[in-house]
Amino acid sequence: MKKIGSAITVSLVTALLVFANAPSGFAKPQKKPTGAGQQNVDPLLNAAMKNMETGVWSVDGTVSVKKIIKLHGLLSGEDFDLSMEPGVKPGVPLRGIVIKDKAWVCSDGETWHGGQPDDRLLYNWAHVPIMADRKLPAFEKVGSEQRNGQTWLHVRLKVPEKRINPKELPQYWIVLDSHGQAQYIGHTEMPMFSQARNEVMYCSFNYAPAKEKIAPPPLGAPIDDKTYGFYDIEQHKFDWKNKIVRVKVTPKILGSEQIGEDTYRAFLKDTAAPNHYGMVEFPHDALVKLGFLKKTVSGRHAWDDLEKSGVLGRTDGKPVSFYVEVIPIGEKPAARAVAVGAKFVRDADGTVSYSFETDEKQTAKSSPAPAESENSDGDLVNRGIEKAKNGDLDGAIADFDRAMQLNPRDDAPYYNRAQARRLKKDTAGAIADYTRAIELGSTNPAAYNNRGNAKAENNDREGAISDYTRAIELKPDYARAYYNRAVARKEKGDASGANADFKRAGELDPELVSEDSVANSSSNGGSENKGEAGATVSLLDGKLKLLIPSDFSRDANDPKNPKTVAKFSGPDGAWGEVLRGTHGLTPDKLDGYLKMRVAEYSKGFNWLPKDSHLQWLKKEIVTIDGRKWADWRYVPMLKGTKDYSHGPVYTRFLTTSYKGQLLEITFTSNLNTDPKLKEEIDHIMDSVHLEE
Repeated sequence: MKKIGSAITVSLVTALLVFANAPSGFAKPQKKPTGAGQQNVDPLLNAAMKNMETGVWSVDGTVSVKKIIKLHGLLSGEDFDLSMEPGVKPGVPLRGIVIKDKAWVCSDGETWHGGQPDDRLLYNWAHVPIMADRKLPAFEKVGSEQRNGQTWLHVRLKVPEKRINPKELPQYWIVLDSHGQAQYIGHTEMPMFSQARNEVMYCSFNYAPAKEKIAPPPLGAPIDDKTYGFYDIEQHKFDWKNKIVRVKVTPKILGSEQIGEDTYRAFLKDTAAPNHYGMVEFPHDALVKLGFLKKTVSGRHAWDDLEKSGVLGRTDGKPVSFYVEVIPIGEKPAARAVAVGAKFVRDADGTVSYSFETDEKQTAKSSPAPAESENSDGDLVNRGIEKAKNGDLDGAIADFDRAMQLNPRDDAPYYNRAQARRLKKDTAGAIADYTRAIELGSTNPAAYNNRGNAKAENNDREGAISDYTRAIELKPDYARAYYNRAVARKEKGDASGANADFKRAGELDPELVSEDSVANSSSNGGSENKGEAGATVSLLDGKLKLLIPSDFSRDANDPKNPKTVAKFSGPDGAWGEVLRGTHGLTPDKLDGYLKMRVAEYSKGFNWLPKDSHLQWLKKEIVTIDGRKWADWRYVPMLKGTKDYSHGPVYTRFLTTSYKGQLLEITFTSNLNTDPKLKEEIDHIMDSVHLEE
């Protein structure tokens, strides 16, 4: 089977699987003269692996780590159809299919969604043991046996240390033909090391030639070219069972709810006459790709909540159409509508596939670009970079798109479009573009580092750590990658690993890491002061300093908002920002400003439930380092309750006058209810130091 490069990305767990044995690693085999009783089995093993590069092979076995994971399905080159138990849903296997650049995932046993072709965790588990074209250590014959009329040659890694448990060594059973030639590997048992998990996994797999072929899931073409509404789906649910129909809805999402690990339900209104409302289930980032949201959010939210949190997408414009699979629910006139894509494609071989990538692009009005024929792909990339610097992100993306069309094999447009998408808060799109740049051969360590940052924003810490590690391999003096990996490791609870990375980052760039970062990374494991570990951030030419915990990261600067000095993202939606110069403010006006803002917030929080109110914890003028600040903080509370430690939206402000202009620092827990996060926010605000 073909060898897959080390840059493969997987979404469940990013892991580099390599052989592992005793604690001392692979010992070099002692050189012994090859006698008559000794058979050189290495050519047979290599030949068996080489034979399995082509054809279709069944695989069935287990991966054991903290629990036993069952794996079965088909492999064919780089394509696969594999199922894993347990899956996301209890009692239902998770199944993934990848055929060339198309991917599908089914987590509930019923519905298929478009997936990512580089999501290859299951494939890696099953494929690494039989991966050809690599330099293997020497193996030795253990014995042979007859199975179903075939000769199976048992070989094991050859080591000089006899006290090692043989079961800890990689072992293969090679199926031989009547002439003693290798046919394929029938069975293997071995330990594999997951670098991301930092633990050993034990695998046991059976392989055999398969008669079946790897085929796309049973998603057919739409029933017709018409567009329908939710009422039509309910009325025809039995006729349309498991069929694909096209629906068209208004561009504004009315509500969203996360209903699974990677599934979101949207409340929408169709464009039929008369209009009807309905629910549609969407996978991972489909709501973002269709423009309904700027990013997906956990929990349940009405449109006004989405708008206030800054994640609501478009609210007007053309209707949005997409395809759904109809799944009846009982005997009532109701059905699940599961979105499968926005674009329908029928390939030459008759294969049907759906994608959420739309042809419609939301582009901002910008000055006309020179004729395309006058620009090379390199010119377009450079022009796009300049547009991004000037805040025209949509114009920049349009240039990068055109550059890709002119030279699809160039990684530069993908890398730069990823940068622009991150500035637009399109994390999923950025990850996809960084990945494509890497697949095209980019050895830019920043591509891995920045993709790691994007994964960290999506709480994929193991994936982030793997990318930071690769960035360091490409650039051993990459201080920022060491620092980012330290933060990710600390969030995972790996205090010793974080400590080592913080120290190395500080050695490479002393200004990047404060002394407290290293000290706290090793002393706070599980203690109440865990949030105090972090780095001192200097703003306003070093005049403003505040200590940011390691579970907060600084966002990229947005050229469109020059008055935002800095923005920060914390765990599970928590955030903070520093604003300066939104309007003038002198010290004598500070008290009036505070009263005005308190009144605005008290009146503006009409979205709170009727049985709750906005509790002001503090709203007064305080003195910090000889300077007057407005210190105001609130939390929504249910009537009759006094304890807010586990409540959401704990928010603190510090406002002062700096050179005649407003300077305001805000941090909020958002929907995160962890009491420790409130302590972190207090620690951030208490660390604020401003010099003239």
